[in-house]
Amino acid sequence: MDASQDNKMNNGTASGEMEERLTSPGEAPAGEAGEGTGQETSSPAGAGAEPVEESNETVGEASQEVLNRLQGELAAKTEALAELQQRYLRLQADFDNYRKRTRREYEELTRLANARLIESLLPILDNLELALAAAAGAEKQALETGVEMTLRQLQEILAREGLMPVAALGQPFNPELHEAVAREETPEPDKINLVVEELRRGYTLHGKLLRPAMVKVAVAAGATEQENKQDPHAANSAPAEE
Repeated sequence: MDASQDNKMNNGTASGEMEERLTSPGEAPAGEAGEGTGQETSSPAGAGAEPVEESNETVGEASQEVLNRLQGELAAKTEALAELQQRYLRLQADFDNYRKRTRREYEELTRLANARLIESLLPILDNLELALAAAAGAEKQALETGVEMTLRQLQEILAREGLMPVAALGQPFNPELHEAVAREETPEPDKINLVVEELRRGYTLHGKLLRPAMVKVAVAAGATEQENKQDPHAANSAPAEE
């Protein structure tokens, strides 16, 4: 057999197989029909039904667990909120009681402080009553001595309470402590802006100004006349601060 005949036989065999395949396109090849169609494709819905039910049951159990957990957390939060509300109400009541007690104590301390001051002034009241009773037949010198003693006693009591007089006479004018109500010209340069007269005494209470001292201040000679020429309304004004 030559090569051309051999090729024809091979081509014929191949063409025959191709014809068999072409004549039965819907049939599976031999050996594969039983594997592809007998078991896997016969009932696909029946094979997946049980896993779907199991999956649904699993999801339902998980949802129930989550719901139970959330309900438990909600109950715990609700209980904690109720406890906080009760604590807030107790604290508010305690604060109101503390505020009322503090106000009562402050009022009581104020009354006691006034009582202590009034008690310290009672001896002065007694001395003034005695001096008034004896004024008719007493000599002038004796009356003056009694009044001076009473005044000194009053000053000592007020000093213990923190009341101190403001230094004014001979001091440089200080607008924070002195109230200038008059001025006096002086030919001496070293006395300019000094307080030359105290018209009313000033006081401080525990270092804080209670009342300024009313004073007369020395100014340079001719200053008043010069200021009157410049500003007629400045004649009675206080001296300028240095």
